[in-house]
Amino acid sequence: MDRDFIILKKSFLDWEWYDDDNMVRLYLHLLLSANYDDSQWRGRTIERGQLITGLRKLSSETGISVQSIRTCLGRLVKSGEITIQPTNKFTIITVCNYNECLTPSVDTD
Repeated sequence: MDRDFIILKKSFLDWEWYDDDNMVRLYLHLLLSANYDDSQWRGRTIERGQLITGLRKLSSETGISVQSIRTCLGRLVKSGEITIQPTNKFTIITVCNYNECLTPSVDTD
C-alpha cells in the first residue's frame, strides 16, 4: 500500500471534537505525522502510530498557539485518543488505535 496518504473513516464526522477547529487540525496533524512503520531514533524505537515532537514544534507546524496545543493535547488524552510520554527534551505522542483509525472497513458480502 502506498504510504503517501491516510484513510479516514466517515465516522470521523461523529467525533466528539469535530466541531472544534483546533482539535480537528491538531488531531489530523498527529495522524499525518505519526510513524507508519517502526523506526529507530537516537537509540529508541519509535513505533507505528507514534511521533517525536514538542509544544513549540506542534505550534509552529499547525499555526495553533502553544496554550491551545496544551489544551487540545489534554482533551485528546482525556478522551483516549492519544497518550503522551514527556521527557526533558522531547515528547513521544502515541495515537491510540492508530491502525483502526486509518484502516478502511471492508464488506465481504
